[in-house]
Amino acid sequence: MSVFGTIDNPFRQLAPGTTLSTSVGGSGLIVLISSLYKMAIIFAGVYTLWGFIAGGYIFITASGDTKDVHRAWDKIWQSMIGLIIVASALVLGAIISFVVFGDATVLLSPRIYTPN
Repeated sequence: MSVFGTIDNPFRQLAPGTTLSTSVGGSGLIVLISSLYKMAIIFAGVYTLWGFIAGGYIFITASGDTKDVHRAWDKIWQSMIGLIIVASALVLGAIISFVVFGDATVLLSPRIYTPN
């Protein structure tokens, strides 16, 4: 036994006749990419919410100044357009996934194939 314990070779060969099956949650790079994808969607939602709040605050504190009112409406519209872009990207990904793979969740929640 070494200082680091027992180390197994992660690059083992598949036995003849071994088939590949789908892993339940994936592992490694697929989990990382999926987590980053979900985190980006959450970040876009929070950023949109912050844009609505900031635009509303600017609108409330404008006190009739047309320049601030236009700036507030610009902020609100930009937030709404960003939300539409993020939502349409999700819908487009599901449509492409359904057309190409026959399942709408393939691109939205990827899986990797592993040995049995």
